[in-house]
Amino acid sequence: MSVSHCMKQSLDIARTPEGEWPASINALPETCAHSDCGAPRSCRARAADYLRTQWRIRRLLEAKGQRRG
Repeated sequence: MSVSHCMKQSLDIARTPEGEWPASINALPETCAHSDCGAPRSCRARAADYLRTQWRIRRLLEAKGQRRG
């Protein structure tokens, strides 16, 4: 089983305000220092993919909440 060391970084970034996400993603290394990392491309790309998904989910949930209200 592969390990994705950059997912912890992604989760940490997700807890910060969305406006800080781009700078935090850009600060991540392009390659992982761990030889057993399961990130498909790079730490930065993995975090960006994860946070893009989180952003979409948040927008969908907000839109859903607005329709109910």
